[in-house]
Amino acid sequence: MNDTGEITVSRQYWRHTRRLTVGLLSCWALLCFCVLFFARELSGWTFFGWPFSFYMAAQGLTLSFVLIIAIYSLGMRWIGRKPTGH
Repeated sequence: MNDTGEITVSRQYWRHTRRLTVGLLSCWALLCFCVLFFARELSGWTFFGWPFSFYMAAQGLTLSFVLIIAIYSLGMRWIGRKPTGH
């Protein structure tokens, strides 16, 4: 493979990596902001006997962060396995 092809593959790899990272960071920021900003409104709902805002702060966001990490791991594995044109 020539240098131009290697540069193209490298650019594709980093473009996909940046897109995945920006998307997941946006989800993370949106989740954190929405739960904190709308905490009073979310308090009216109950989830397993607890106010929904309390549940989201104590458990839900932690589970969401673990899910974001799992998606990132699977996404990076998928990006790494894509054919590189060799």
